[in-house]
Amino acid sequence: MTSTIDFFQLSPLPMWIYDLNTHAFLDVNQAAVNFFGYSREEFLGMNTVQIYQEISGPENSIERLIVTAMDKETQLLRKKNGEVVYVHVISNPMPFHGKPGQLSLVTDLTERIESERKMMESAERFNIVSKATSDTIWDWNLSAGTIIWNRGIKGIFGHKDIVNHTTTADWWSNHIHPEDRKRVLSKIKQHLDDKIARWQDEYRFICGDGTYRYVFDRGFVLFDEKGSPVRMIGAIEDITKRKEYIRAIEEQNKKFKEIAWMQSHMVRAPLARIMALVDLIKYDQPDNDYEKMLEYLSSSAKELDAVLINIADKAP
Repeated sequence: MTSTIDFFQLSPLPMWIYDLNTHAFLDVNQAAVNFFGYSREEFLGMNTVQIYQEISGPENSIERLIVTAMDKETQLLRKKNGEVVYVHVISNPMPFHGKPGQLSLVTDLTERIESERKMMESAERFNIVSKATSDTIWDWNLSAGTIIWNRGIKGIFGHKDIVNHTTTADWWSNHIHPEDRKRVLSKIKQHLDDKIARWQDEYRFICGDGTYRYVFDRGFVLFDEKGSPVRMIGAIEDITKRKEYIRAIEEQNKKFKEIAWMQSHMVRAPLARIMALVDLIKYDQPDNDYEKMLEYLSSSAKELDAVLINIADKAP
């Protein structure tokens, strides 16, 4: 049966026992020696205060925000080589050779906090960029299948239910209009397969209120040392107003073409008849039927007038 002392010595995690009154180290295990770089003899000549480091920097610094979001057992400790590490320390009373001791178990959190710090810095960079642009910035981790968004996804497109600015890649693809989705995803896959760094496309994207907006999306693919795509960073621009403006211009051009056709075809027929009748009257012949000519002239003028009214109605 494994004793407490055996567990202490064999634990893969750093552990120590210190005096509750003096904070002097009473014993340390080999894992603590390996992790912090002090020999056992050096540890036993020190106290816990000597390896604890105050968390410096402003209250709103990323490190303080991360540690605050964890718990009071999160501490900053210093190794022999000066490296500072974040750890989680759990302590329980444990008498040691007649002294009031405290047994502490130390778990290294440096990697986890560094990862969260990078994520927060990335989100903060996005938010800074969002103040200078109307685009929605995104960062797609291709291996994890997650996308980090800046504030634009909430402010521009109204998706206020997104937690920690992060969604899955499937969430994004499911918000592409069904008629555009296959084309967009197929084009991205082709770019990744062919190792093409730059991608761009236009599609309709659903907003938080259920309406669709036209967007221009473009991204840049990052590859690892083996040439495999691992990350894609880009920006979505809302081009709905531009699309509406272009559509209005196209509609206007269509009307201009109709007017041009009417002017070149429908106007010419009654105008040609009027000109011919005028010539007949101008070169008066005894056998001319003036009443018939006036009737033709009147009907042609009315026909021309109707065409001109139709043109005026079509004018933008």
